[in-house]
Amino acid sequence: MNKYPFKEVGASVYAWDMHDESVEAVLDNLEGMAHVNSVYLVALMHEERHPWPENTDFLHNPARKEYMTEDSVAYWHVDAHNYGRIVPAEPRNFLKGTDWLALLVKEARQRNMKVGMEFSHTLIDGKRLEHELADVCQIDIFGKPLTVTHIGENHRVPCMNHPDFREYAKNLYTDVVTNYDIDYVLNCIMPYPSPATYLLAEYDREHQPLTRIVASILTSGCFCPSCQARAKAMGFNLEAIRRSLLVLVEEDRQEPGFDKTNMSLMELLMKYPDIQKWFQFKCASVASFHREISECVHKIRPGIDNRLNMYVTSHPEYAGFWGKALAPAFDSVRICCYTENLGIKDAAEKKRRVIRSVQKSFGKDMELISAIGVLPGATPDSIRDGLQVSSECGVSSIALGHYDGASFDMLKTVGAYVGNIWKHDEN
Repeated sequence: MNKYPFKEVGASVYAWDMHDESVEAVLDNLEGMAHVNSVYLVALMHEERHPWPENTDFLHNPARKEYMTEDSVAYWHVDAHNYGRIVPAEPRNFLKGTDWLALLVKEARQRNMKVGMEFSHTLIDGKRLEHELADVCQIDIFGKPLTVTHIGENHRVPCMNHPDFREYAKNLYTDVVTNYDIDYVLNCIMPYPSPATYLLAEYDREHQPLTRIVASILTSGCFCPSCQARAKAMGFNLEAIRRSLLVLVEEDRQEPGFDKTNMSLMELLMKYPDIQKWFQFKCASVASFHREISECVHKIRPGIDNRLNMYVTSHPEYAGFWGKALAPAFDSVRICCYTENLGIKDAAEKKRRVIRSVQKSFGKDMELISAIGVLPGATPDSIRDGLQVSSECGVSSIALGHYDGASFDMLKTVGAYVGNIWKHDEN
């Protein structure tokens, strides 16, 4: 029998779940089927279709088969007086006018459940970033606004070194931590775009490191004035780094694909030492941002759990994530690795490798939560394997992703496994 019981069985819910099924029904299902004792609302998120994957429909939603989320709207009551230049947008469709976070907190507390909320990926909608907030966007190596492709469209990305964005982020955290009785705030903010960093398949692709570096330079940032100023304060000359990387990009244009040559990764770093400086600055910027957030929320509520949703499980440094630098800013880390949904060979062992990698990166003292995929594509066997590996790796808790697309059979599979662990622990 398993050595480690899961002290927290968490699950993410969305505003449309509560609107269409009722908050009572959602928590009844999670509690009764999967022994969930911790829930959190994804309260500010990017535009995307639900459920995943794209060719599936909701399995238990009585009102709709699919839903396209509004881009970066807040599912709690926003008071503009709590903000500065940037104020979060509010829903404009059937979800407007209701404080979904307050509803979830009230119902969860009546059940003695832990409750939290998540800021997911983007904090500002793309239209505002193209217009009145264009100066807050990341700037690429060529001096142009940096964009990423999402659901078939190009979207701009805010720079976390811009003072207005930092103020906005701290105001968001201050708002929810001050005004809502939550136990944790989950951070899934996307700092720097990076090619294929969050695809699990990349975890096994140890070839082509040079091409990935060049691709990252071309698709990631930032070299804006705010980054220039912060880099100088940190001891980096970002403009000199940019000029050096431009030479590398031009060399790759003349002879595409360094991996086709005999140049090793070490040779590339020796020839272009500013590559390492650039990655160091990106990671230092991300760590600095999160330290400020951590200081802000813990000053308001010392006991709150400032939690990182580590959605980048493959080559996280490309996105500015370096566990050693980030660890002081976070109380726990949710490892966003949904091998259960993928239907791939040796999925559980891939999950083990990801968990071990995060453990090594953040250190033995970091509390870890293992995400378990319960969406179409998952099977009872894959879920049990994922839970078993998580248990063997010694994570403290698990988190299910996500309720809206989960089948009840998969939730019951989780519940049967977790129930056996707790029963054994009590004996």
